[in-house]
Amino acid sequence: MNQRAFLMVTNYGADASGTTDAAPSIQMALNDARDRGGAQVLVPPGVYRVSSTLRIYTNTRLTLMAGAEFRRTHGGTMLLNGDAGQDFGGYTGHSRIVIEGGLWNMQGTVAGMTSSAMCMSIGHATDIVIKDLEIRDVPGYHAIELNSTLHGLIQNCRFRGYLDPDGTRTFSEAIQLDLAKDVSVFGGFGPYDQTPCEDILVTGCHFGKSYTPGTTAWPRGVGSHSATIDRWHRRIRITDNAFEQLLQFGISAYNWEDVTITGNTFNVCGAGVRLRSVIKSDPADTVNAAGVQTNESQVMRNVAVVGNTFREGGGYDNAIIAQGETSGYILNLTIVGNAIDGTSGGQSGIRLNYVSRATVGDNIVANVAGTGISTENQNNTVISGNVVWTAGGHGITMVTSDNSNILNNHVRDPANSGILVQGGSDVQIRNNFVDGANRIASSAYGIRVSTNPVAVAITGNKCRPGASATKAVRGLSVSSGTGVTRYGNDMRGTWSGAGANGVDDLSTSPQTVATDIG
Repeated sequence: MNQRAFLMVTNYGADASGTTDAAPSIQMALNDARDRGGAQVLVPPGVYRVSSTLRIYTNTRLTLMAGAEFRRTHGGTMLLNGDAGQDFGGYTGHSRIVIEGGLWNMQGTVAGMTSSAMCMSIGHATDIVIKDLEIRDVPGYHAIELNSTLHGLIQNCRFRGYLDPDGTRTFSEAIQLDLAKDVSVFGGFGPYDQTPCEDILVTGCHFGKSYTPGTTAWPRGVGSHSATIDRWHRRIRITDNAFEQLLQFGISAYNWEDVTITGNTFNVCGAGVRLRSVIKSDPADTVNAAGVQTNESQVMRNVAVVGNTFREGGGYDNAIIAQGETSGYILNLTIVGNAIDGTSGGQSGIRLNYVSRATVGDNIVANVAGTGISTENQNNTVISGNVVWTAGGHGITMVTSDNSNILNNHVRDPANSGILVQGGSDVQIRNNFVDGANRIASSAYGIRVSTNPVAVAITGNKCRPGASATKAVRGLSVSSGTGVTRYGNDMRGTWSGAGANGVDDLSTSPQTVATDIG
């Protein structure tokens, strides 16, 4: 970029009063930057009517000064990197672009501009920076789409206000990461060579409402909703953002790998973080890069969800959900140090399904409407050191799961059982404390093992009836199973079961090394 070239759009005739169309003059400045091999295009304070799509090119820095507003007055995209007829594959399109500052007002509620449109659309590019700006009132599509982009940074931006024009865009993301799949996915230009996004950082941004009448907050903050087999979005970092009153997910990581989600806050959102492998039942997403229909998912690996805060979650989905498929497990998952306070609509705090090699540790899960930590169809998982407080369902569940541990957790006053293990094999339940299970009368237990599990070790746990008027049936109940080992558990207290015995083991030939205290 020629840093010595500063091009002021008003010198090209751009009207800063908002009276006449400024797009042709702004485009002249952008074209001049292109022809010079790069330059900084400056937009002074004022209102600039943009009545056609602006095109930005390699080595251009577009800077809207404080008080500058681009006000869209046409039905299409506001800004696109390159021309409709270009054919740059991979990451070889117009690149090394900085877009910064100002208000980008899409005016999605204004007559003639309510049909679905994008604010910024970037494809086949590398080294893209978008920072320090606000995008307001987008109809239907996305505020920013990074498609087939390598090395992208979106920093300190505000995404406020969304309009669903016809009720068909309930899933739109403010920031979408997508791949060059086909013209219906990215309409700006080809080629459609299945290039994904890699090395993307979204940090310090706010996602929420604009309070313009007729708009809502975004359905989703950052995410993807299309995929191709044999391709992944990789090295995605979502850090230190605020998601407020979103209708669905703050983050929807669909077919992403090598992902870090840290330090974000989710306030009164329909759900928090979704980790999702390719949906096997979606025929559009199960086609591979060669165009062959596989009818299968694919694994998704290396994801860390660490140190995030969730408050007053809604009933759309769980606060954190990792959902794999039989042919597309989520592997190498870390969910550690998150604080979850409240969900509604029966949603759980943390939910894992078809996951392998996971750690769920040192989280605080309080006041959720469903189960505190729910796992199913997973293996080689450690659930350790969590505090689960007044869950509306069970405290911790592990269903049809293998080679996994439930260790050193603290469960207080769940509506149902404190810890529930159903089926599976080779599970350890060790050194947990459960107090006040069965808070809502449901014939629940402190720790319950059922549905014929194999080789379950239950050791060193402590359960107490708690202060609730509806006491648990027993502290420890094993209704069935083979190869069950238990010892050193402390189940003292007054329970509601017949004879008030704190331990009931109906497994086949249970092995007791040291007498439990019941």
